[in-house]
Amino acid sequence: MIEDELIKIWQSSSNQERVKFEKSKLMIELQSSLKRLDKWWNYIELSETILAVFGILVCLLLLFKIPFALTKTAIGLIMICAIYLIIKYRSIKKFKPSDLEENYLNYLKKNRKYLQAQKKFLKTYYYWGILPVYPIMLLFNISIWEKIPKNFIVILILINIATIGIGVYGYFLNKKRVKKEINPRISGINELINQLEQ
Repeated sequence: MIEDELIKIWQSSSNQERVKFEKSKLMIELQSSLKRLDKWWNYIELSETILAVFGILVCLLLLFKIPFALTKTAIGLIMICAIYLIIKYRSIKKFKPSDLEENYLNYLKKNRKYLQAQKKFLKTYYYWGILPVYPIMLLFNISIWEKIPKNFIVILILINIATIGIGVYGYFLNKKRVKKEINPRISGINELINQLEQ
């Protein structure tokens, strides 16, 4: 009964009121979607930062324990990469809009800019996540290859395979995140901005 009455109200309302309702519905859906994405991004940033800090601490320990100069250089470069990763993740935060924007249209435009920064960050994973790490890994392998016992070579090879696998997995995972998480939200924001600017 109530459903029938709602249908009658909807059918008797003007087109202008229907457009306002559709805009409101889009706004609510988009807001909810952006909040979920923001929680997801905060989780990713926190977990990556914790891993990077853990890596830096382990590298500091190894830096003082391992006597070989070339190995120390590789460990130092790994620490620099980890610090760079933390800085890159933190740099995305400067694009995040506050909830207290002067108007909704500006809020949407700033959200679009924030999402585009995330998209660029994830799409360039190859340059900041793979390209610097693999040469350092090669340097590390060269520096310890002759110095480790023969029974540890298998472990070293497994570590290298795992590192390459994680890099490839991260690359494809970030591509998927851009396609499934970021692009649809940018499209939703663009659609809402177009409607609000009409």
